[in-house]
Amino acid sequence: MLVLAAAVFLWTLTAAPEATWVGYVRAAAEAAMVGAIADWFAVTAIFKHPLGIPIPHTALIPRGKDAIGRGLGEFIQGNFLAPGEVAQRIREAHPAARFGHWLGEPANATAMAGQVAALTRATVEMLKDDEAQHSIEAVVASRIRDIPIAPLIGGTIDNVMADGRHHVLVDGVLSGIDKAVVDNRELLRERLATESPWWVPEAVDDAVFRRIIAGIQSFISDLRADPDHELRRDLDARAADMASRLRESPEMQKRVDNLKEELIEHPEFRAWASGLWTRLKADLVHALERPESSARQRIEQTIVELAQRLQSDEDLQFTVDRWLAETTERTLSESGDEIVQLVAGTVERWDAKETASRIELLVGKDLQYIRINGTVVGALIGIIIHGVSEALG
Repeated sequence: MLVLAAAVFLWTLTAAPEATWVGYVRAAAEAAMVGAIADWFAVTAIFKHPLGIPIPHTALIPRGKDAIGRGLGEFIQGNFLAPGEVAQRIREAHPAARFGHWLGEPANATAMAGQVAALTRATVEMLKDDEAQHSIEAVVASRIRDIPIAPLIGGTIDNVMADGRHHVLVDGVLSGIDKAVVDNRELLRERLATESPWWVPEAVDDAVFRRIIAGIQSFISDLRADPDHELRRDLDARAADMASRLRESPEMQKRVDNLKEELIEHPEFRAWASGLWTRLKADLVHALERPESSARQRIEQTIVELAQRLQSDEDLQFTVDRWLAETTERTLSESGDEIVQLVAGTVERWDAKETASRIELLVGKDLQYIRINGTVVGALIGIIIHGVSEALG
C-alpha cells in the first residue's frame, strides 16, 4: 500500500497540473504515505525500536514486560479467579452429582480403582522399611501393654465355668494323661526299675507297676465318669479362686503384667512384630497389583457405592458442593497474591525480545490491517483536507 501510494504520488508530479482532479489524487497519495508510515511506526514501536533506533517511548512490550506480567496476573485474579465468583460457579455446577454420574460408569469405576491401587502401592513402597517396622513394633507393644490381661483372663475363666464348658477341657486333659500313660508304658516301667532297690525281684516290680498303671487309669476313669467328683470340685474351687484373684488382686495383676512385659521384651516376640511389616507389605503390594484380587475388588466396590451415594443422596451432594466451594474460595482468598506472583514471575523469566516477537507474530494479520487502514484513512483525510483548502481558496 505504501509503495502504491508513492507510485501514485510520483505519477501526479508528471500529470497535467492544471487538472483539478490531479490535486485531489496528489493530496490523497501524500496523506496515504503519511498514514502508512505513521501507522507502521506506531505498530512497530509497540514491539521494538523502529529501524533499531532507541527512540523514547518505543519498544513498549519489551520495556514494560514485567509490568505487563503483573497487570496480567492482577487481571486474572480479579476477573477470572475472584473467590466469590468462582465459589458461586462451583455451587451452580453441582460437581458432586456430576462426579457421581461419571464415577458410576463401570469403566470409570474400574479405572479409578486402578489409580487408587497404584497410588496406595506407590505410597507403601515409598515408606522406609526400618521406620515402618519400628512403628509397627511400637504400636503392637503399646496395644499389648494397654490390654488389662489379668482381669480379662479372670473374666474368661468365670464365663467358661458358668456355662460348664470347662468340663470339656478337664476331660480332654484326663484323656491326654490316660493316652500318655499307655503310650509311655515301657518308659515308665524302665523308670520304676531304675528307682526300685536291686534286691527287689523283677516279678515284684512288674506286679507293682501293673497295680500303679491300673490305679492311675482307674482314677482317671472315675474322674471322667463323675462330673461331681471331689477332685473336680477342688479344681473348680481353685479355678474360681484364681479367676477372682486375677480380677481383684493388684499383686496378681502386677505379676501378670510383669510376665506380659517379659513377653514384649523377648527377642522372638520382637522379631515377630518386626516381621509383620515385611509380610504385610509384600501381601498388600501383591494384592494391589492384581485386578482380580479381593483388595482391588473391594476398592472398586467402595468406589461404586460412593458413586451411587453421590447420585442419590442430596444431603451428601450439598455437603460436598459446599465444601468444594468454601475450600476454593478460602484458597483463592489466601493465595491471591501468590497467583499474581506466579503469573508475574513467569512473564519475568521470558526473554523480552522473544516475547515481543511471539506476540507480534500471533496478532500479525491484524497488525497488517491496521497499517492498511492507516493508509486508506490517510488517503481519505488527504482528500478531505484538500477539498477544504480548495473551498477556502
